[in-house]
Amino acid sequence: MLNSWKDTLEGFVASARERTPTALINGIRDIGVAMGHEAGEELLRNHPELFSYRPMLTQAFIDMVHAQDVAEISQMLGQDVREPTSFGQIATEKTTIGVMSSKDAYKRLDEVFEHVDFSRCKRAVMVGCGGRPFTMFRIHDQTEVPEIVGLDVVPDAVETANVLAAKLGYSRMHAEHCNGRDYDYRAAQVVYIASMVSPKAKVVSRIADTAPPDLQLVLWEPYSLARLWSERAEDALDPRLEVVGRTHVSRNMTRDVFVRFRSGAAGRGGKS
Repeated sequence: MLNSWKDTLEGFVASARERTPTALINGIRDIGVAMGHEAGEELLRNHPELFSYRPMLTQAFIDMVHAQDVAEISQMLGQDVREPTSFGQIATEKTTIGVMSSKDAYKRLDEVFEHVDFSRCKRAVMVGCGGRPFTMFRIHDQTEVPEIVGLDVVPDAVETANVLAAKLGYSRMHAEHCNGRDYDYRAAQVVYIASMVSPKAKVVSRIADTAPPDLQLVLWEPYSLARLWSERAEDALDPRLEVVGRTHVSRNMTRDVFVRFRSGAAGRGGKS
């Protein structure tokens, strides 16, 4: 049966040039859902040569997300709102571009708040915040964290995130143009890493180098065929860290993975 799914996947990817980025990624997602998440994992385990598609599919995913950002950010900025307004109130309900709408992405975080304790968090950091930083907005809406920092390597994404935050009156958050590999996480108690951050494992090691011992780290990780366009850090997790929980795998073939320092293994951030 796996060979049949492999043929289906390869046949679909062979037609990539005839498809938009959205049609390509959503089509592979549909194949992954039809075959089942565990079967997708087994397929990639048995046929690692399929990862040769990753550069092309990663670019397709980036192009899809960019198109969705442009469309939905324009729609949100065009709304007449009186701050403060929750992102959840103006987020797009449906999208013809991308895997999930802004509203769906905002709601997807429900399980995160069942696992992460924000009550003593003074600084939360979002690595790879993007121009629609729905994770940061959700943290702002649902917690009293006094400083929520977004990091992104794309200047336009940083600028747009800050413009949206100002429009909505999100005074406790801001985005910075910074690579997650270079940031000092010493003052952070919660760090969330977006699914498309790369190289994700090196960012995680930088966090382990500098973060305090009580850090709560959340990895937005791909599962099954989503690994064809996104890196999974937990497979090469820094040995100072350990996985302490996971959410269920969603329809878009991702899940949140919760990570803490192993006992006595905190980095330099715990020694200052």
